[in-house]
Amino acid sequence: MHNLTTKYYWQQIKNYLWHYPQNLFANIILGFPSRKLTLIGVTGTDGKTTTANLIQQTLLNAGIKSEAFTTINSPGLHTTSPDAKVIQQAFLDMSQKGITHCVLETTAHGLDQFRFLGCHFKVSVITNITHEHLDDFPNLELYTKAKTHLFNHSDIKIFNADDNSYPYFKKLFPKHLSYSIEKKSDFQATNINIDKQKMSFIVNGEKIITDSNYHYQIYNILAACTVISSLDLPLSLITKTVIKFPETKGRREIVENNLRLKTIIDFAHTPNALEVTLSSLRQTTPGRLIVIFGATGGRDKSKRPIMGKNVSEIADIAFITADDTRSEKIEEINQQIIAGIDPKKSIEMTPDDSMLPNTKKFLYFNIPNRQDAFNLAIKFAKAGDTVIACGKGHETTILHGTTEYPWSEAEAFRTAFRLRSQNV
Repeated sequence: MHNLTTKYYWQQIKNYLWHYPQNLFANIILGFPSRKLTLIGVTGTDGKTTTANLIQQTLLNAGIKSEAFTTINSPGLHTTSPDAKVIQQAFLDMSQKGITHCVLETTAHGLDQFRFLGCHFKVSVITNITHEHLDDFPNLELYTKAKTHLFNHSDIKIFNADDNSYPYFKKLFPKHLSYSIEKKSDFQATNINIDKQKMSFIVNGEKIITDSNYHYQIYNILAACTVISSLDLPLSLITKTVIKFPETKGRREIVENNLRLKTIIDFAHTPNALEVTLSSLRQTTPGRLIVIFGATGGRDKSKRPIMGKNVSEIADIAFITADDTRSEKIEEINQQIIAGIDPKKSIEMTPDDSMLPNTKKFLYFNIPNRQDAFNLAIKFAKAGDTVIACGKGHETTILHGTTEYPWSEAEAFRTAFRLRSQNV
C-alpha cells in the first residue's frame, strides 16, 4: 500500500479512537457551550479568513454581537483549527461575554479530526477546493470529502457554483444556496467593473462598490452576501462593509514607502491563491510585478512546481526563498519550485548581478535567506512596480527545523527600504 495512503488510514483510526473521545469529553466537561451560539462555518482552500472576517464585520454593522475564529486570531502557531478543548473554551468565553454569533474557519484537518464535534452550524459556506494538503490526503477526492463533515451539521449550505467541487456538493446536498460569477446561481455577480481605484458589480439588484480591486475578491464578497442573506439580513449591509474593505492583517496588506513602489503582504501559499492574486495585480500594475515567495517544508511537495509555474507565467520577476522550512533543506524545496519554471521562457539570475537584462523573459533568483530576498527585490524595484511577499502573511515567526524565529513581513520590507536608502 502506498505510504501516503497508509498514513491516511492510520490517521483515520487515530481520529476515531483518540480525537473523537477527547473532543467529546471536552464538550461534556464544558457543557456543550456551542449550543448557546449561532455558528457560521467557512471552509475551503483559499479565501476563508477574508470571507469569515467580512461576515463578522457585516454582523457587527447589523448590531449583532459576534466574533470570528480565524487563522489570524486562532491560538497556537501555524494552525487554523486548534484542539476541541480550546475551541469549546472559546465558545464558553464568548457566551459569557454576551456574544450571540461566531464565525469559524473550519479546515479539512479540523473537520477530519472531529475538532468541531458537538457544533451545529446555522449556515456554512465553502469558498473553493484547489490543490492543497495532498501530503495528508492521498487525493483531492478525500480532501474534498473531509469538507462534507461541516455540511452534514449545517442547516443552510452554501456552495460556489463556479468551483470544480460544485457538482460533488450539489449531488450530496441538493437543497442549498449558490453563488458565482460565470455560472447561473442564487447570487451571481454581473456588470463587473474594475479600475485602479475600485471595483463594482451588481448582485440580486444590489450594487456593490469596494476599494479592494482584486477580481478574486468578488467570490469572497459573494460568499458573504449569500450568508448574510440566508440570515434574513439585507444585502445593503454588505455594501456598507466593503465600501472601504476591512483590513485583514497579512491579506493584501499595504506597507507604505517613499520609493513610489506598491509593496504588499499576502498569505497566498497555494497554487490557486498565487494565480488569482497575481492575476489581479497584473491588471492594475503599471510597472513590473515582482514576487517574493517560497514553499513550506514538511508539507505537500507536489504543489511546489505548480507554484513555480504559476508565478513564472504571470509575474515578471520572482525571488524564490524560504518559508517555514521545518526539517527540509531550503535548497531542495527551492529546486522543486524551480522545476516548474520553463527554462526556455526564463532566466535565472544571481545576487551578484548588478543589473537586470532588458528582456520579456521571466527572471528569477534563488535566494535561501528570506530577508536577503526582500533586500534584493527592493534593490531592483523601480517606481511603478508592485512587490508582493507571499506565504507568511500575518505570521510572527518563521519555522526552521524545530525552532520558531521571530519574523515580520512588514519589518522585512522596512529593513529593505532602509538598506536601499543607505545605498543610494
